[in-house]
This record gives sequence, structure tokens and C-alpha cells, in this order.
Amino acid sequence: MILVKHHNEGNLEPFFYYALEAYVLNELLKGDETYFFTWRIKGIISGKNQVIENEINFPYVKENHIRFFRRPTGGGSVYSDENNTMFTIITKRSKENFSFKTYLGQVVDALRKLGVLAEFSGRNDILVEGKKISGNAFLQNRNGMLMHGTMMYDLDIETMVRALNPPDEKLISKGIQSVRSRVANLKSYLNGMSHDEFIEYLEKELCDTVYEISPEEVEMLKERAKIYQTDKFLYQEQPPFTQVLKKRFSWGGFEMRLDVKDGIIENTKFIGDFFDLKDDLEMLQEAFKGVSYDYKSLVEVLDKVDISAYILNASNDDLKELLKDAFLNVWFW
Repeated sequence: MILVKHHNEGNLEPFFYYALEAYVLNELLKGDETYFFTWRIKGIISGKNQVIENEINFPYVKENHIRFFRRPTGGGSVYSDENNTMFTIITKRSKENFSFKTYLGQVVDALRKLGVLAEFSGRNDILVEGKKISGNAFLQNRNGMLMHGTMMYDLDIETMVRALNPPDEKLISKGIQSVRSRVANLKSYLNGMSHDEFIEYLEKELCDTVYEISPEEVEMLKERAKIYQTDKFLYQEQPPFTQVLKKRFSWGGFEMRLDVKDGIIENTKFIGDFFDLKDDLEMLQEAFKGVSYDYKSLVEVLDKVDISAYILNASNDDLKELLKDAFLNVWFW
């Protein structure tokens, strides 16, 4: 394999690495080459086909300032921190059906040389003593195949469970116990080898050539990475879903239902035990139809209407606060 030195260590956001993956896959990859690089992030990454509202414990994530990201590959949601390493393998397309085992087998062999009794299991996992230490996702296009995954060194498992599960303490407690029985960190198997030492070993064991990203390429990739930071990529490119926002205000309970398809709000419904000042709320609800599903666009709608003219004692600021619950990245502005 060819080790890609990307000079982006210490950056715990995934955007640069997504751009790097696309660059290697679509522009650098030639012939029988296989590229490999490692990276670290802090936050939650969901697959491209997932609805984020179904994946995250929003109250916990906001309280603990945990970032949320979407990736351009499929698969499920994962939590990562500084003590977990992500790795990427990019290679040519195979005439046969893709198998994770072809490439994860090399990682397994490297672990076994350290005395870690790792094995490939299922469709995309690496296990040690029956516990998962690595899960992986896959993408293929006409240029080649991309696989990326996790390598748990000393991941905070409790935070992972709390961040990804419903906000129910009983379910969370059971979830932590259940996950601890099914996953493991590598640290306890590596006889004192540090995280950095382990990754350096893995890179040397798997790779025999180096491709060093130039300063010019770094700047180019930083520019390309901006697309993955947009609300469009994060929120709008999701399967159709209904967003339900609820909150009790001093003027009554309020529920806002938004039907979203292709990033556009198709229908809106307001319900609750509030007192309305109009015969119906149809005109107010219609104002949100056809609007892009992102915080900025919805706030722009609110700035054009007077909520207090429709609902007794309600204010535009109340609904803006409610909308923040739908858009996790708002809490980091």
C-alpha cells in the first residue's frame, strides 16, 4: 500500500479527510495502486442514508458540545474521539464483488503480529475475543473503491452510548452494559504501546511507499472540504422524513411538524394547547412550505411574519429557540 502523508494531524473535523478521499479516489489512483491513510475526529458521523434525528441524543449532545457530521458513504452512525483512529483504504475496482475481508485481513494480520488475536467477522467488522474493535463503511464509483473505518484504541464508550441513544436513562444504562459486552478497546491488548506508537506501527506494517501531499495540494483540499461543512450536505441530503419539534412555553404546549423531502419542506403542521388568534393557522403554516430545510432559511421565514398575531403571547424568539433543537450545528456558531 501507499501511505498518504496529509499533514493535517490534530484537526479533529472530518471535512479535509473527505476531500482527501475524493482526491485520491478520483484523481491520484492509477492501475493496481492501493492508498492508505489514518485520521482522527471528535464527534458523531452518520452515514449518507441516515436521518440524523433518529441517530442522536440531542439533549446530551448539545449539553456536552459534541459535534455532528455526515459522511459521503453509507453505513451506521459512529461516535469518535481523540482515542479512536479512523483509517481509509482506496484501491481499484475489482471484477469480483467487493469484500471487506480482502483489505481488513491485512489489518488483522498486522494485529496478530503484535500478539492481538484479531479476526474478521460479519460483513465489515474486526473482533478481538469476540468483541468489536473496528467497523467499516464502503463506497464505489467508476474510478475505484473506498473503504474507511474505525480502530478503537481507548474510545470513551459511555459517551458513545449516551450520544447515540434516545434520552432515556434506563435505556442508556442498559445500552452501556450491552455495548461494553460487545465492543473492546485495543489499549488493553497492546502491552503498553501508546496510541501514536500503534498507528505508526500499523502504517509501517501495511505500507511500503509514501505519497506526501504538497502544500499546494493541502490548500486545494481545504477549499474542496468546504462543501462538506454546508447545511446542504449536513441536513438536506437526507431521505424523506418528518421532523417533530416539541416544547412547552408559558403560553402553552407547541408542536411543529415538518415533512421534508430532498431538503425542501413540503408540509408544515402546528398543533398544541396554545390559544390561536386566527380562525386557523393555514397562512402561517404555508409560509414554511417550499423552504430549504436549514436553520437560516427557517429563521428568514420567521423574520417575515409576526407569530404574536397568530398565537396568544407567543413570540418569534420562542420559535427560533425551538428550531435550534433541530439543527445541532447551530449550537456551535
